Amino acid sequence: MELTALIDSLAGFFEDEPVIALAGAHAKGMADAHSDLDLYLFGDYPKPYEARRELAVSLCDAGSTPFVTKTLDQPWGGSADFTFRGVPVETVLRTKAQTDLAVDRALSGAFEIIPQCWTSNGYYTYIVLSELQFLKPIRDPDGWLAAIKKRTAVYPEPLRAAVIGRFFARAGTWLGNFHYASAIEREDVLFAAPAVLHTLLDLIQVIFAVNRRYYSGDKKLETALRSLPYCPQTLLANLELLLSYPKDRQVLHRQADILARIHQELREKVASET
Repeated sequence: MELTALIDSLAGFFEDEPVIALAGAHAKGMADAHSDLDLYLFGDYPKPYEARRELAVSLCDAGSTPFVTKTLDQPWGGSADFTFRGVPVETVLRTKAQTDLAVDRALSGAFEIIPQCWTSNGYYTYIVLSELQFLKPIRDPDGWLAAIKKRTAVYPEPLRAAVIGRFFARAGTWLGNFHYASAIEREDVLFAAPAVLHTLLDLIQVIFAVNRRYYSGDKKLETALRSLPYCPQTLLANLELLLSYPKDRQVLHRQADILARIHQELREKVASET
């Protein structure tokens, strides 16, 4: 694949010359045979939807249809996804002003959790800090990306406190809750399974914050957890059990017990550091 030719073409999503960076598994050094090509573009003046869609159509392989968002005004920006010479390409499009604002809010500890179908526990707006750290600049003519990466290089303490406080409370929602307990007794897995999953995912956010590490994203999360300086061994040793939902009262009780133990260990870990 001629990456240079593709990059030249992608710049046409903006009226001005955008910053372009490699993202995703390729930027993190975790790419495998199933990885797509992720690219981020930041500019001041995105072209109208029809122009962006026309460009994506011109780039995508014959017989395929690109996906192009109509606006870039969502917290995650916009996107143009297509297949280029047999390679799935995902491009994220954002304005620099939008990104600067998101970074300022996250550094101050302000964030939202926005429900979305493409992420299991919601879109965390502070993920922008993680994304910026993983990006590998391809074109950064004015040094904008280099400067913002420097600003976000150190995990911000206000965000750490906010993430631990909010997600630790969320993770405790179902622990000891009589609705969850009765679902276990009835072997009602359609109720119990989401409670387990969301509790686990909330605890994982706490774990990243305790480590002062940016959340690396939903994909290859087990690998990321095992690479952290600290992660409860109870979680790592029982991950498959926590993600299985048989109609077995004993297994469901064991899941609840494991989650409670992880929650308590994290409570003690946080308390020891304050």
